[in-house]
Amino acid sequence: MKIIKLTILSLSIIVWAKVILAQNKLERNLDFGIFGGTSYYQGDINHSRLFYKPMPSFGAILRYAYHTRWAIRFSVFSGSIKGSDYNFNNNYQQFRGANFSTPIVEATGQIECNFLPYRIGDKKKNWTPYIFTGATFLIASYADHVYQPAIPFGIGIKKNFSTRFSLGIEWAYRKTFTDGLDNLSWFEKIPTFDTENTHLILKQRAYFHQKDYYAFLGIFFTYKLRFFEEVCNAWEY
Repeated sequence: MKIIKLTILSLSIIVWAKVILAQNKLERNLDFGIFGGTSYYQGDINHSRLFYKPMPSFGAILRYAYHTRWAIRFSVFSGSIKGSDYNFNNNYQQFRGANFSTPIVEATGQIECNFLPYRIGDKKKNWTPYIFTGATFLIASYADHVYQPAIPFGIGIKKNFSTRFSLGIEWAYRKTFTDGLDNLSWFEKIPTFDTENTHLILKQRAYFHQKDYYAFLGIFFTYKLRFFEEVCNAWEY
């Protein structure tokens, strides 16, 4: 009797495991797409103004969704950032008079967490907000440090509009590990002389503990590639 019970239990576990694996396989997606939008910068020149001097940006996306809640994405984006002290009314910035402009090309790997179950081609699981983070390697041609790592993070919304196409909007920041995107190194001093004007007193040109950021805001279109089986409706209930 024990042997029969163990055999039935073992067969039940095997069948259940096969069902779970089949379900997970049917949830998988691979999609490819394009991104277009704008890029901008925050750092020692622009401390907090959103969408400051926006510049055109574009890119390509390859995303592997291994679950309706989780996806891994690789992307290559290109854009530009720039800034000028003369766009701000602070006395020290008017005196410093710094400005910069640099193109940026980056490669990013990130993991996405969907707030709702989502799958391209699924009529029920057809939209979701999501958040993401990962790792970025960037090339900023005219920065103090041309090659830099960064941490990407942000939010987005994606939605199906056909069985194979999806549309989304994404707002993504990159936290760099340099204070030199804007060519303002923290250890450089402003040459000054004795004066009653406090904004001319000897001070650092930048803030050592405040690294530079840049961001992308844009829309993406993706197409579902034919690598995995279609959803079997039997598993939808």
